[in-house]
Amino acid sequence: MSPRHTRNRRGGALLLAVGLLAATVGSFGFVLSKLWDLTDQGTRSATTERAGVGYLRPLNHLLAALVEARSATLGSGAELAGVRAAFDETAAAETRWGADLGTGERWRHLRERSDVLLAAPGTGRAAYQRYDELIALTTGMMDFVGDSSQLTVDAELGSVYLIDIALTQMPAVLLGGAQITDEAVQARQAEDAARQLAAIRISTARYVVATSADVVGTNLDKVTNSAAGPEVSEALLVAVDPFRAAIDAVAPPAPLRPTAVDLDAPELRNAVGQVTAAFRPLADAVLVALDKVLATRIDGFTDERRSAYAATAAGVVVGAALLWWAVPAAGRRGGKRDDGRLGRDLPDIARVAGDLPQLDPQQLLAIEELQHVGRAVRAHDRGRVDDVR
Repeated sequence: MSPRHTRNRRGGALLLAVGLLAATVGSFGFVLSKLWDLTDQGTRSATTERAGVGYLRPLNHLLAALVEARSATLGSGAELAGVRAAFDETAAAETRWGADLGTGERWRHLRERSDVLLAAPGTGRAAYQRYDELIALTTGMMDFVGDSSQLTVDAELGSVYLIDIALTQMPAVLLGGAQITDEAVQARQAEDAARQLAAIRISTARYVVATSADVVGTNLDKVTNSAAGPEVSEALLVAVDPFRAAIDAVAPPAPLRPTAVDLDAPELRNAVGQVTAAFRPLADAVLVALDKVLATRIDGFTDERRSAYAATAAGVVVGAALLWWAVPAAGRRGGKRDDGRLGRDLPDIARVAGDLPQLDPQQLLAIEELQHVGRAVRAHDRGRVDDVR
């Protein structure tokens, strides 16, 4: 085989190996880019959800403070220090997360209406209705935060139950409990027909509270039995026991038909006060648990990226090592075989020259004479043949 053909074959093998390595690196790069996009999207989504969780905590506190202040308008009036503190806490959350969640316009409207109310709170039915407006704005803002932070579309096991508790069930328990005591207080001075309607509304509110509390308990059981359970169950279990005791006080098992006890305002006020007191720690524990679940999810995305980087680097190193081992080794083996073959096909010139016999000049003359004689003999023989013909 000629040296040119050998070089062409080795060059083709090198190009093939380099092409295979490039295809391998390209495949790893494609998979890595897809994984990067997925993990980046998941990280950004979880980060936005954590912002929503952070904003919901002061909104829960604000909702509880407004509900208490509204109930107080039916008596001697509300102590507004707690309401102002809750608004200040929510303002800090707006400063931190409002731009990301797009809550600026809603917050300004809520703050404007609250400033008007806090400037002249008053008592009685008119003040009660003004607090109703603030409570409606607050619950609407909670729903908006849940939507804009994508909490409402999070379908991951564990977090979906905590989100349902935080956004739906706990506010329903708080508002239902407040309705129970407010209806009882207003019915004390009402006529018999109004008292009967109040008793029905109290029974309905008790049913709502009991149903939502049952869902809270069921969802908490699902969370503790899920993969997120070991991380979040302890704090939740500590906060849920007082909550269940308060629910049993405000909505004990009883026939739905109204009875006289339904209008016992002091007793109901005491029971609802227990629910309100248990609401804050449990709501905070749920949001802390949800934030922990989301933080763990972000850490998981980070670990996936690191694993992908490590796998890609390992693949490139292994491919390069195989390329180094295969192509140069084949070239060295091929070079040695070709050199040996060339050595057999084309002997060394110096060695061949050394093997030639040493001739004397006179021998060369004799050889030339023999050549002449030989040509003469061949010509003579050729003439005889022609004569014969």
